[in-house]
Amino acid sequence: MKKLLMLAAAFATLVPVAAAQVQQGQPQIIRPSTQVAFTDPRNVPSDLARIDDAMNSTVSFSGRFAQYASDGSFAQGQVYIKRPGKLRFEYDAPNPLLIVSDGVNLTQQDKALETIDRVPLSATPLNFFLKENINLENDTEITSLIKTPNEWRVTARDGSGEMDGAITMIYDASTLALKEWIIADSFGGETKVLLSDLKYNERINPRLFVLRDESRRDRRRR
Repeated sequence: MKKLLMLAAAFATLVPVAAAQVQQGQPQIIRPSTQVAFTDPRNVPSDLARIDDAMNSTVSFSGRFAQYASDGSFAQGQVYIKRPGKLRFEYDAPNPLLIVSDGVNLTQQDKALETIDRVPLSATPLNFFLKENINLENDTEITSLIKTPNEWRVTARDGSGEMDGAITMIYDASTLALKEWIIADSFGGETKVLLSDLKYNERINPRLFVLRDESRRDRRRR
């Protein structure tokens, strides 16, 4: 179950994780020890609003993902997102994991171990980032927004303070399309995920967001 919650935190970054806590145009520092960097501090609210608009105009997308962990491991697969609440991470073989959100529960299936774990979607950060209307100013707390001619890098932490670590999301500077994200945990480890071959606002089969426990079905047949 702990592993599932950690994965929920990681996959919350498929959509923008950020919020502007602004007083007189300046972002709020979350912790005294946190190093905060902003290319344009006074433009943080409007920059986040632009990301809001880009994400809220994307009802769904699908494509490939490649995942690099700090321990040197690599995995890849297919990702599907449909707001509100729907998600599917389908890892390529031989990785046995499948992660699905049906809008109510987030479920992880390990085909090798023949296990299925579930947590309520509302108990994960995904509850904020898969909702119908994303509002960055109210969702989490931003710690950094760095802009270059090629990309925007947004770093944020969980606004509730219940989850450690940070997320850096990297967007194309011209389109604000999400290209990749980096998860930094409280132990100094990082996981990097790159997105590719994305298709936006196309119909996605609703059955992809339903995960049935085949082992239970087999037991019922006996």
